[in-house]
Amino acid sequence: MQKVISWERKFQVWQYSVSHSVLLLRSFHPQKYTTRIDVAFPAVTLMHLQPSYETLSVRQATEEERLRILGATAEKITHGNLFLLNEGEGYVHAADFSWHEDSGDHHTPSSFGPLRGTA
Repeated sequence: MQKVISWERKFQVWQYSVSHSVLLLRSFHPQKYTTRIDVAFPAVTLMHLQPSYETLSVRQATEEERLRILGATAEKITHGNLFLLNEGEGYVHAADFSWHEDSGDHHTPSSFGPLRGTA
């Protein structure tokens, strides 16, 4: 199992854009951290999430995990990847994922573009 990325800080589901199928998870707590981290998943087709995570790790699921988690739905989805959050505590099926760390706050726009509600 290859871990793609992980952080020892709290993340929240910050935004989901239905029109662009983009999910944004954000870690921002000015009393604890000097930076803000945004994790974006474009072209989301499925997701199973908690409202927040005390820590966050993201890795691509193996084919066996993908088939086990998605079941019959796996045959219907022909593009994208399944990403496991905290080893299966949640998951996102999307085209890809990327992250960005900066010194922004709640009012600074996300580096992932003008997602409504992220400024």
